[in-house]
Amino acid sequence: MAQPPLPSIRRAAVLGAGVMGAQLAALAANAGLEVDLLDLSPELAAKGLERAVKRGAFFLPEFAARVHMGSLENLDCLAKTDWVIEAIVEEMGAKQALLARLDPWARPGLVFSTNTSGLGIGRMLEGRSELLARHFLGLHFFNPPRQMKLVELIPGPRTDPQVVADMGRFAREVLGKRVVECLDTPNFIANRLGVFALVEMLRRLEEGFGIAEVDAVSGVLLGRPRSATLRLCDLIGLDTLADVAGTARQLLPESACFALPGFVGEMLKRGLVGEKAKAGFYRKGEEGLQVLDLGSFNYVPLAPVGLGELEPALRLPALGDRLRALWASKVRLGMLARSHLQAVLDYAAEYAAQMAPDLEAIDQAMRWGFNWEAGPFELWDLLGLQAEPAPALIRQVRPVGRFYPPGQVYSLREGRHRDQPRREGLLEKGRVLLEAPGAALIEIGEGMGVLVLRGKLNVIDAQTLDLVRRSLDQPLRGLVLWGSGGLFSAGADLKHLAALSTAGDWQGLEVFLCAFQEAVMALRFAPFPVVAALRGLTLGGGCEFGISVGVRVAGAELRMGLVEARVGLLPGAGGCKEVVRRCGRDLAAIFPVLVEGRYSENAHQARQWGFLAGADPVLLDEEGVLGRALADAAALAARYTPPVPASLEVAGEPGLARCRAWLEKEAFSLGPHDRVVGEALARVLCGGGGPPRAAEEQELLDLEREEFHRLCRLPATQARIEHMLKTGKPLKN
Repeated sequence: MAQPPLPSIRRAAVLGAGVMGAQLAALAANAGLEVDLLDLSPELAAKGLERAVKRGAFFLPEFAARVHMGSLENLDCLAKTDWVIEAIVEEMGAKQALLARLDPWARPGLVFSTNTSGLGIGRMLEGRSELLARHFLGLHFFNPPRQMKLVELIPGPRTDPQVVADMGRFAREVLGKRVVECLDTPNFIANRLGVFALVEMLRRLEEGFGIAEVDAVSGVLLGRPRSATLRLCDLIGLDTLADVAGTARQLLPESACFALPGFVGEMLKRGLVGEKAKAGFYRKGEEGLQVLDLGSFNYVPLAPVGLGELEPALRLPALGDRLRALWASKVRLGMLARSHLQAVLDYAAEYAAQMAPDLEAIDQAMRWGFNWEAGPFELWDLLGLQAEPAPALIRQVRPVGRFYPPGQVYSLREGRHRDQPRREGLLEKGRVLLEAPGAALIEIGEGMGVLVLRGKLNVIDAQTLDLVRRSLDQPLRGLVLWGSGGLFSAGADLKHLAALSTAGDWQGLEVFLCAFQEAVMALRFAPFPVVAALRGLTLGGGCEFGISVGVRVAGAELRMGLVEARVGLLPGAGGCKEVVRRCGRDLAAIFPVLVEGRYSENAHQARQWGFLAGADPVLLDEEGVLGRALADAAALAARYTPPVPASLEVAGEPGLARCRAWLEKEAFSLGPHDRVVGEALARVLCGGGGPPRAAEEQELLDLEREEFHRLCRLPATQARIEHMLKTGKPLKN
């Protein structure tokens, strides 16, 4: 059944230009909305906007032109607004006073939301009209809102269910967020449970554990980010953490759980609030990272923490295996981590019904808001439900054995398990036609294929290239290129290139390069439309796949680039040729990007560089990229005519001279081998020299392979490749 249309939201008004308000204005502007940003004065709004630009909240600085400054004293802009976002100070009285001023502006179709991180939606609306209350809800974005995916949606007691449904879809499909519905209780889900976990571990420091010890066992070992506990406190800001914990202490009956240890007050008094003050639990010293001594409040060098028998557990890829190793451990730090995790799980089970209508929402909130590998009830399932004494919820579910038995989920509203229809992804519905270790061709529907790159960083090897060739021989109506695991592809198989170079197997290298070029050209001239669905890392050979096809659909946070210069090489699978096809003789903007091996910070920058065409759609909803690409391929199939080869304009010797002049001007910042690679790039991009002219595509492909071979034979290139494979970082030589 087709979904109803999304609400028509074209203009937003953000009230409050502080850290979050200004960044929310940027988020809306990134989505294409016009935005009014209001503060106590237009000047304060402008300062907030300037901070947001400096923080990188906009995809492109020019998107800030979509934001218009104003004053909270004049709300006339609300007459043409579709969505009002309240983001003023986190204080109930101030918010209630502002809502009283907003009440006369309420009208059908105008949605009001608050970005409160934990204040009550119902209480905020006390005394407000029915019209405002029906169109008001909480939409709690996490900081920074451009990067953080979680949005907590909190209906008020009178919110129209259609407004809730519409804004949930809008947040997902237009703003690209992952939405969790919460109950209207203090701090909602993620902050309530996440801050409990932080405070619980902070209090362990009073038991004699060190800062580095706590972080060593409360990160990857427990399925949490490497920032663990105290590095995360530094990132959040100890002052912010104290405010959120303070809200919990004031409003929740289990207030003692959120009491901060005494040393936190002393740190706040000394201004040691974390990264924004360049000092918190950690700071960067002249000799490297330092850690705070909580006895003297002086910083001392950070020393490694030995985990003994737990050390191998950190390298186990499966969270369940790590947890089993932890539960079997008898070492002091293992018992600390186990005791802490059990306290967090017990808290989640005890108060789950106050936070959400079902357990899945709690698990999603912690995965999407705090980047946990698994939420608390997923962790209970991994560990088993046998712990005693156990919260009532655990005892109730224990006869079933799991919170998530196959096809079911536990409903807190109903107090029982209920059937959960399996949400099949597009690929799960398909049929595998062809398969190789690094790729598979899957048919979706009638004659639509998806060529899925898979494996570590989705690198492209010889078997994948062969599968591309065989895929194009299938009787398909259209084909979509897709990468598994949140990225498209990090490029060609660098280990294979290194092995060929080390062995001096130049014939083998030629075979691989020819196969790569032939695959890329075959995708471009395929008998049916090929659409590249791009998100995440799209580098080197992956970028060459993407730029060679006729159409692309991109996720907004796309990291795309021809980065071969980082390993002392140049694009050898048609990338240089494609740059010439896009830029012709005007190489001034793109040449430095290629020499420096840069990749885009987002899809809009990739478009500026010419890697995306003007008509290629960019979606904030990266979960929707594959579906949009399939729809576009199907639409093209009905009227598709394959392109025909065309000659390309090359800049010749005058272009070479301009490229060499840039290399000379930048000689101070470029390494010696950068200039060698730059010279090779310039030669290919300019058609090898001679007068400006029209060149055939094959001529540029031949030049690519020639220069690629020459660079591969150089010790400096081989050193760069070896260093990249060992460290994952480029070598400057």
